[in-house]
Amino acid sequence: MEGCARIGHERRSSVYKSSLTKSERTCRLASVIAGELLVFLTLIILITKKEYTHLAMCIGSFAMVWLPIIIELLFSCKMNTAMYILGEFYALSPLFGECYKLYYLTSWWDKLLHTCGGIVFALFGFYLFRLLTGDKKRFVAAAIFALCFSVALSVLWEFVEYGCDTIFDMDMQNDTVVHEIHSYFLSDEPGVRGHLSEIREVTVDGNALPADGYIDIGLHDTMQDMMVETFGALIVSLYVLLDRGRHSPFTHLKNDKTGLME
Repeated sequence: MEGCARIGHERRSSVYKSSLTKSERTCRLASVIAGELLVFLTLIILITKKEYTHLAMCIGSFAMVWLPIIIELLFSCKMNTAMYILGEFYALSPLFGECYKLYYLTSWWDKLLHTCGGIVFALFGFYLFRLLTGDKKRFVAAAIFALCFSVALSVLWEFVEYGCDTIFDMDMQNDTVVHEIHSYFLSDEPGVRGHLSEIREVTVDGNALPADGYIDIGLHDTMQDMMVETFGALIVSLYVLLDRGRHSPFTHLKNDKTGLME
C-alpha cells in the first residue's frame, strides 16, 4: 500500500509538472522565492525588535508559502496565474496582519481578507463540485454549492476564532466600540427592552475604560466578517452562472499519461 501511494504521488507530481507552461513555472518559482525571503526578513525583524509574540505565526508562514502548490497536488488541479497569485496572497495575508500589525493599524485589512476568503473558497467549491460529480452542465447547482461551501467554511473559521478567544484568552474577534445598547437585561419588566444611548464612558471596578463608549466583545466583527465573506461568495456564484464554466481558474489534471482533462 505504501509503495502504491508513493507511485501515485510521483505520477501526480509528474503530471502536474508537465502541465505547467514555462511562464507558469516561472510564476510559481518567483512567488515561492519571494515569499520565503519575505518570511525570513520578517523573522529577522521580529527577533531584532524582540517581538517574540508572533514568532510562531512567522515560522508557520514558511510552510504557508507552499500552500497553493500543495492544494494543486492534493486535488490534482492547476490554477491559472491570477488564481495562483490570489491564493499566494491569501496564504501570506495573516503574516502581514499580525507581524506588521495591519489588523490593528487599518480598519479594512481584516474585511479585505474575509472578502478574498469568500471568493477563494467559492471558486474552489465550484471546482470541487465538478470534480466530485463529473457534471459540467449543472451551473445552477454548481453556483449554489460554491456559495454554500464558502459560507460553511467562513462559519467554521468564526468557530475557530471564538474557541481561541474563550479557551486561550486571545482576541481574534475584534471588539467594536458602540454608543447604544438595547437589551432585555436593562429592564426590570420581563419581555421589555431597556435602552442606553449616547454612551461615552464606561467604568469597570472604578476604572474608566480607555474607549469613548461600550466595548462590544466581537459580535459586530463576527457578523461583518460573515457578511463580507458571503458577499464575495455571491460574486463568484453570479460569475459561475454568467460564465458557465468557460473560464474556470482551476483545471483538473488526470493522473495518467493523457495529462489535462478539459
